[in-house]
Amino acid sequence: MFPALGKIKLVIFDIDGTLTDGRIVINSDGTETRFFNVQDGTGIKFLMRNGVEIAFITARDSRVVEHRARELGVKHVIQGALKKIDAYNTLLEKVALKDEEVCVVADDLLELPLMSRAGFSVAVANAVQEVKDAADYVTTLPGGMGAGREVAELILKAQDKWADIIRNYSGGKKI
Repeated sequence: MFPALGKIKLVIFDIDGTLTDGRIVINSDGTETRFFNVQDGTGIKFLMRNGVEIAFITARDSRVVEHRARELGVKHVIQGALKKIDAYNTLLEKVALKDEEVCVVADDLLELPLMSRAGFSVAVANAVQEVKDAADYVTTLPGGMGAGREVAELILKAQDKWADIIRNYSGGKKI
């Protein structure tokens, strides 16, 4: 369906509004609470187990993001990136990949420069209109509600890896 997905070796996710529903709860002790979706996390793990690297690039600094990244095994976490294109350039140099090998998943204007460079760009269903207009694909699900998993399945199916995952979990039976 999307030939560009066959080349993807790195998926860059924004956090707020993309891997979360966008809410940030400030607790009375000053700590933050954010809502991540377990299926998004499973999709990220599926990608990593199949040779696709994951990165989080976010404009905010948060211990919650560090914790979630550690929990999932995400090695590339760049926080406080108000100019995300600089973080993108540094990351691509570090992992020695080209633009066409990158998928960016986004919801807001800060990600537009990354989307214009990436080989494949995704807007989550709750993204602002300008991001949707710039995207190669718009998810059916909103950020923090399974959009990350939807992207993972899209990539893994395009790379002919999804059937192996299904076989692995179904005990070898066709589903």
